[in-house]
Amino acid sequence: MTRILLLLVVALLCHSFTTQAQVISIESARALPAGSVVTVRGIVTNGPELGKIRYLQDATAGIAAYPGSGSMPDFESSVSLGDSIEVSGTTVNFQGLLEITPITSYTVISSGNAVPSPQPVAITDLSNALEGKLVRMPCVTFDASGGSFSSSGTYPFTDTNGNTAEIYLRSNHPLLGLPIPENPVQLVAIVSDFFGFQLLPRFDTDFQEAPCYYFSSNPDQSNIQNNGFTLQWSTNLVSTFKLRYGASPEPNLEVILPGSGVSSSYTFSNLEPGRIYWAQVEATHNGEKIYSPVMPFATRSLSTGQIKVYFNHPINESVAGGLIPDGQSATATVNETIARINSAQQTIDVAMYNNSRNDITDALVAAVNRGVQVRYVAAEETENYALQQQINFPVVYGNTYALMHNKFMIIDADLSAQAWLMGGSMNWTNVNIQNDYNNTLFIQDQSIARGYRIEFEEMWGSSSATPDLANSRFGSEKRNNTPHRYIIGGIPVESWFSPSDQTTSHITEALETADSEILFGLLTFTKDDQADAIVDRFLDGTSVRGLIENTGDVGSEFGYLTGYGMQVQRHVFPGTMHHKYGIIDANDPASEPVLVTGSHNWTFTAETENDENTLVIHDANLALLYKAEFEQRWQENITSVPVISQTPVLSLAPNPVSDVLYLKHEENGTIRVMDVWGRTLVEQYDAAAGVTRLEARTLPAGNYFVLFQTDHGYTRLPFQKM
Repeated sequence: MTRILLLLVVALLCHSFTTQAQVISIESARALPAGSVVTVRGIVTNGPELGKIRYLQDATAGIAAYPGSGSMPDFESSVSLGDSIEVSGTTVNFQGLLEITPITSYTVISSGNAVPSPQPVAITDLSNALEGKLVRMPCVTFDASGGSFSSSGTYPFTDTNGNTAEIYLRSNHPLLGLPIPENPVQLVAIVSDFFGFQLLPRFDTDFQEAPCYYFSSNPDQSNIQNNGFTLQWSTNLVSTFKLRYGASPEPNLEVILPGSGVSSSYTFSNLEPGRIYWAQVEATHNGEKIYSPVMPFATRSLSTGQIKVYFNHPINESVAGGLIPDGQSATATVNETIARINSAQQTIDVAMYNNSRNDITDALVAAVNRGVQVRYVAAEETENYALQQQINFPVVYGNTYALMHNKFMIIDADLSAQAWLMGGSMNWTNVNIQNDYNNTLFIQDQSIARGYRIEFEEMWGSSSATPDLANSRFGSEKRNNTPHRYIIGGIPVESWFSPSDQTTSHITEALETADSEILFGLLTFTKDDQADAIVDRFLDGTSVRGLIENTGDVGSEFGYLTGYGMQVQRHVFPGTMHHKYGIIDANDPASEPVLVTGSHNWTFTAETENDENTLVIHDANLALLYKAEFEQRWQENITSVPVISQTPVLSLAPNPVSDVLYLKHEENGTIRVMDVWGRTLVEQYDAAAGVTRLEARTLPAGNYFVLFQTDHGYTRLPFQKM
């Protein structure tokens, strides 16, 4: 009997231990992949005003619990605001919102608890790290102020910096029928997600009318030198200021500024070159304290600042003012890429959308073999054939719900004379390198290499050689946490990442500076902001020309721009216009020419979902080189397709065709079947000389042509499908 009792006690103790061990922090639950079974505890921050769903948070994070099909009954009627509860269930991503459903068990531990204090945040702070938490946004104004919350749906609001977000009210919400606040309010709400962040207020007391005290401008950087820089900021009320700074995201050095006012500044003069420093301003007015975000800023480096420009197709040198790019062929671009990898002494970090190039990948493998640390981030939902071979470096595949669309590489960020950044529009694939139109930049600068490394390590999840997937962040989870301004070889350069940095607004700002000319070459263009800025400049007398590859995309700005009579064309010349560049006032040095380039298409998804990188470079020479690239593409697009000199035997039969076409050719080449709109329907790369069979039976009846491309040029042969 004693033995039986002992076994029972041990079993109960084990059961108690197991049950306790199952409870994890909400932050840990959120870090697990969707589909994980979790048990969490937290304080409930809403009641039935938001329907069946309950949001709960602990000291680490917040999460939603939804009693969907298969859930334990009576959850919504048993769980109230202020309850401390324990919930078990499966995590599910529903239209962007991570929630626990079905709820397999729940326990109300206690009731009437104090609800967690709302966390002060700005609109620009919104990220998945805040999802499910109660937050407070100071001084926001509703766009429809003075009206009423007349129906369920979204209601946009704006902060003092012009940033916008929206609240969502469900049917039967207690706020329906009440007036929309006319004056600025401090908004208290729960951060939710439905294809984008939404704020969920609960009661009318979540709109707190009060005098607003805020930073009218957050710390901004100027006068960037090797040993320091100047920060300036302002508040809406007279304040005294304290500045904290340091070489980590938790600044620990303080400067108390004398006097008071609505604006102030401070110039650092004792910093190290090529380093990143973090700073935060504390402002005080009548005893009330507010804080700016902790923001990173870079000093100027001791690197050469050399910027090397490569295009994978020839440019029109006659309009480049004597300037010549460092390369204007696919071979030159690949050779420089491999040369940079081969030159690495310590580290290589790569963030590349897709990769089918064994030669580049082999160079990375060789770098590891000679002792270089290689870390690699790739897109989860694309083909990376070259990474399927035997590689000796770790790879993180990221952004489950959108694209990890970056194309950058960082070499030796901790070596001033060796640090390089590679950026631009080119993926490491045969098609993107050989056929499509792309640009690549190589920048020798330690400061920007270290700035990009912060972005890389946010996706990598750690600063070590080993990734930490629990801390890895992609897409809307990422934060605005990198420096944005650099001086590289005397050239002002801005760096922006998506979707954390509101990149669209900065591209738009660059376009708005145009005085004489805007040129752009884009794969796709669906974002109203840039289109409206171009229209405004055009109506004010600025010349506009543009090439867009995908004019049939939903929301394309092609028709909008051409409707004003602008010279904007659909790119129909063979090869995809894969660039993402804008060129402002390249022929007008007095107007401070600007080049915008990177991985960021001018689209909504690039702005809000994808991982993207963009450079805004204030330099006349670079703008002129890119103008020469544009002029060559423009000329090709409006003239007839060039024919191969001394054309070899090339024939197409039968014509008309009903099922199969046969193309006879004496050279190796790329073959495309295209419609009259220039859209590629069938494509075959590196077809060996001889006879190539082309499937045509699935084509609708109509007129088409076969385009045959070699290193010498192009030939186009028309045919008819019966």
